[in-house]
Amino acid sequence: MAFPETFPSAAEVEAFCAENTGKDALRLRLKKDKLPHFSILVDQLEVRSQMSERFGPLIICQGYLFPSKSKLSQASSCATALWRGRELGLTLASGSRIWDVTGGSGVDTWGLEGAGFQTLVTEPDVTLAALHAHNAQALGTLREVHAMASEHFSPQKPLDAIYVDPSRMDGAGKRVYHPKDCLPNPLTELPRWLELAEHVWIKLSPMVDADEVLHWFPNAHTIYLLSVNREMKEVFVHVTRQPATAPERVAIDLFHDGAERYRFAIDTKAPKPALAPPNTYLYDADAALVASRGIPSLAQAFELYQLHPESRLLTSDALHLDFPGRVFHMDAIHPPFKGDWPDGASVVVRGYPDKAEQIRKRMKLKENAEHYLLATVWGENERSFIAARRIGA
Repeated sequence: MAFPETFPSAAEVEAFCAENTGKDALRLRLKKDKLPHFSILVDQLEVRSQMSERFGPLIICQGYLFPSKSKLSQASSCATALWRGRELGLTLASGSRIWDVTGGSGVDTWGLEGAGFQTLVTEPDVTLAALHAHNAQALGTLREVHAMASEHFSPQKPLDAIYVDPSRMDGAGKRVYHPKDCLPNPLTELPRWLELAEHVWIKLSPMVDADEVLHWFPNAHTIYLLSVNREMKEVFVHVTRQPATAPERVAIDLFHDGAERYRFAIDTKAPKPALAPPNTYLYDADAALVASRGIPSLAQAFELYQLHPESRLLTSDALHLDFPGRVFHMDAIHPPFKGDWPDGASVVVRGYPDKAEQIRKRMKLKENAEHYLLATVWGENERSFIAARRIGA
C-alpha cells in the first residue's frame, strides 16, 4: 500500500535534535514553528530525551521515526520486543509469516523482523500506518502494511502465526485491562485468528490474573509473566488450535538488553508453604513471580518457609543467591516504629497495613540503599519492622 505522507530525513532529525538538545518539548511546540515536519521533529527530540533507556537500539537506528509520546504509552520496550522475537523463534522457523494485528508503535514489529520473520501489519490509524511503511524502508525490511482495522482484513497468503497487542484504551481515553474491553477484542476474534494460523500470541495487561487467563483462553499452552529489571511489564499468552492439557506458567525477568536474568517455571500444584518466624535470610520474590501466584512453587523449589499468608516474604537459614528476587540478611527485629535507624533505610512493605512513604515520614527516615526496613507480619499476626541488608545484585 502506498502512503502519500512524507517524513523528515535522518539528517533533518539529527540536525534538529542537536540544535535543540536540552530544550523543553512543550515549549517548542508552543512556538508553532513553520519548519517542515516540525511536530514530528519535536516528537523525536522528546523520545530521545525521555525514553532513551526504553527504546535505545531504535533511537540510534538512522532514519527510524517514533510516533508522538502519547502513542507510546502501551508500546513494548526494545528489551521485550527482542525477547519476543527470540521466544517465537523457538516455535517458528526463520522466514515464517506473521500477522501483527495491531501495528501501533511498531516496536514489536521490529523485534519480530529482527528475529527473521516476515511481517504484515494492520493499523487503522493512517498516520501510524504510514510511519510503519517509512520505518520498514529505514530498516530495509519487506514489511507489508495495511491502513485498516484488523476486523476488516483478510490475508491473501497463508499465515504461520498471529501476534496481537490489543489497545487497552477505550473510546473515552480511559485505561482498561480486561480483554473484552480491548480493541480488537481477543475473546471474540480468537476463533477467526485460529482459522488463519496455527499459533496466536497475545500480549495482555500486567494487571490481569494468571488464573483468569486460563478461563479466557482454554487453549493457552503457555502463560508468560514478563518483567524487566524486576518490574512487571506484561502477561504474554501462546494459544494454539490444539487443546492445552498441561498449560505452562513461566515467570521471566529481563535485563534492559532483552537477555533473560532468569526463567522460572511455576508449579501451580505446589502446596502452600509452611510458616516460620524470620530466619537468617529473607527472600522477596520478584513481581513476575508474585503475579504468577508462584510463592508456593518458589518455597518448594528452594526449601523456604513463609512468614505469614499475608506476607510474600520467604525465609530460611540457608543462603540461595540464585533466588529470583531480592535476598536479605536479617540483622534485627523491632516492634513497629521502634529501633535505632541512624543511617536511614529503604522501606519495603510486605503485608503491613501502612504504606512505605507513611512509615518513612513518621520515622523521619532518609533513604539508604544499604539498609532496609522490612515492614511485615509473621506468626500470630505479629507486626514487626525487620532491619536487614541486601545480599547480591
